[in-house]
Amino acid sequence: MHNTRDGDYVAMDGPPQALEAAIVGELQFFRKHSIVPVFVFNGLPVSRKDQRPFAKDDHRLAFRNAAWEAYWQGNSEQAQRGWSTSSPHAQSDMIPYVMQVLQAHGAECMRAPYSSWAQLAYLYRHEAQPIHAVYASLDVLMFDVERVVTAISASKATFTWIQRDSLLTKCGISADQLLDMCILAGFDWCPTFPPLVSDIGFSFKAAVDAVVAYRTGFNAVQMLGDCAPSYSDSFLRAYCTVRYHIVLHLDGSVGPLNAEYAPNDLHDIIGYRLPTAAYHLLARGIVQPPVLNMLISGSWLEFAPADNGESAEYRRLVTEWERSLYQQQCATLCTMFGSFYRQRKITMQTWFEPQTELVLHDSKSPTKPEKARSRADVRGAPDTDGVPTPAAVLERAGALMSSQRSTGGDSSAAPTASAAALVSALCDLGFVSRTGHHTPLGAALGAGMRALASKQSASPSLQWAAVEAAILLSQGMLSGTRWSVAYEDERAPAGGSDATVQKHVRFISRIAALVPPCQRSGPWRLAFSRDLLAFHSAARLVQKAVATSVDASCLAFAAAETGGVSAADTAQLLELKGGVPLECASSDASGLLVQALLVEHARGDKGSWKRVLEAAGDSIADPAQTVRAAACLVDAVLAMACEQGSGVDKGVVADLKAARDWALPALSKAV
Repeated sequence: MHNTRDGDYVAMDGPPQALEAAIVGELQFFRKHSIVPVFVFNGLPVSRKDQRPFAKDDHRLAFRNAAWEAYWQGNSEQAQRGWSTSSPHAQSDMIPYVMQVLQAHGAECMRAPYSSWAQLAYLYRHEAQPIHAVYASLDVLMFDVERVVTAISASKATFTWIQRDSLLTKCGISADQLLDMCILAGFDWCPTFPPLVSDIGFSFKAAVDAVVAYRTGFNAVQMLGDCAPSYSDSFLRAYCTVRYHIVLHLDGSVGPLNAEYAPNDLHDIIGYRLPTAAYHLLARGIVQPPVLNMLISGSWLEFAPADNGESAEYRRLVTEWERSLYQQQCATLCTMFGSFYRQRKITMQTWFEPQTELVLHDSKSPTKPEKARSRADVRGAPDTDGVPTPAAVLERAGALMSSQRSTGGDSSAAPTASAAALVSALCDLGFVSRTGHHTPLGAALGAGMRALASKQSASPSLQWAAVEAAILLSQGMLSGTRWSVAYEDERAPAGGSDATVQKHVRFISRIAALVPPCQRSGPWRLAFSRDLLAFHSAARLVQKAVATSVDASCLAFAAAETGGVSAADTAQLLELKGGVPLECASSDASGLLVQALLVEHARGDKGSWKRVLEAAGDSIADPAQTVRAAACLVDAVLAMACEQGSGVDKGVVADLKAARDWALPALSKAV
């Protein structure tokens, strides 16, 4: 996952460039040695009573600011160090991308309901033996796993493993005491027992000695816990979380380990229970944790993006548009998930106003039963061929929504699960009304889709880019105008000193930044731009919200299917989600490429486009195709902006026409 320029992906807000190659390499190693791996990833986070959101200062924002200052001053090495230590995204954010790569290469993978440790332990200990060995950290020994592989050397074709009985003998403890020892030592779900921490730090031997001396960890807490009176609660919660962790069983049920001894208040320890279908969709990667965790935890947390989100425009997008969208989704899902969730208070908190809780749902929120859309609501519609795309569903939205009235509910005419879920998502996003008519925003998007089709460029990825562009246009975020925060690179802007040319470069580059590039693992050789990064952060926020809308629609579909989600429906929903762009896989690389071409165009260097494409070839698989896709998307955005009733300011339309005419010669040369 890491290379000598791992800061590049932070500067471009994209995935680590070497990640896919590393995954493929591991798969090849396993297959070479006749090993069939089953990858199990963490699902929902375990509830922690001792953690408050935004309780600690996020120093990564200052590191990123310092990295950009170093970059503008020409100190690229210092900038790389700053970027590489300040990624705005957790490693868990990359799980959807990793699962997509694994599935594309035929590897078996799943997400556990909660912890992968518990799920692996269940699979390993089950009498059917679906897996024969566990490759994980030593933490998995807490779940009564007899042995664990801790390291594999591909170059030597060897592995390192730990036998639990050997560890117990060396420590002089019993199997029952192992869990107590690990809890006292501290791990993800419980802090280290304070009396075990000395002036020189923590020694694992101290945890061993405490368990041996007092026979159980709880006894040690009771005898030594005067300086940490609240620790006993943390200890017991961690103990129950491990002993009775929730796992997905081979028969499809979801329940705790050691169920016969499990307490009846696990919801207060691990998290509130969801419908079983939700865990099934999570396991397959059809639904991602954020939308489920919003319901369980009662909060949606918005963290600072890669550019630090300092502009008023970005923050308004969060507090107005994104909040409104999640209010709709909460109203739908809370209505369908039962009386507890119907009364559930759910709030949004942001990094820039952490003390303010914006209400997404509470007991006073209106219920929306009409939005609990199942396949029956779109029965009788002409279905799409294969996996439905935004263009196909948008074109047939009227039939999808209205034919129920004319067919009388003929079940044989029901469309696919994926079509039902996608049309519901387009409704939530404001493209289609509940009666099946195109909204003004939907009419504008339809014009953009027709523009893409006319150039034979209506690939699913570009269609989704057009969806994002339509939303950004409607929110006033997609234009050639500077935002409220100007960065150092804007004081020496792309396009030289001509303000009109600057606006042209900015407008076209922003549109191009929406095009998903096919990146390679080579180093990035073109210039970075924090101004473009700021726009891409807004685009990434929209992309995340669009994907969450599809997740919510899949959940609503599953909840409405009273007989459960069939294997065929699950496969269709999985195909649908495979076509939805992943927020964690996007970057502003396409925008940077087009910006570099336009900068050279502004300078009047006629042959420089070849050098730009050659430099981009190390990190973009087909730079010319990327530029071609960007040119097509520019035409689609222009068609959307010109659509009658789109609501786009006439000045923005004029700016886009002028920018397109100016940039067209440069883009045409490059393709």
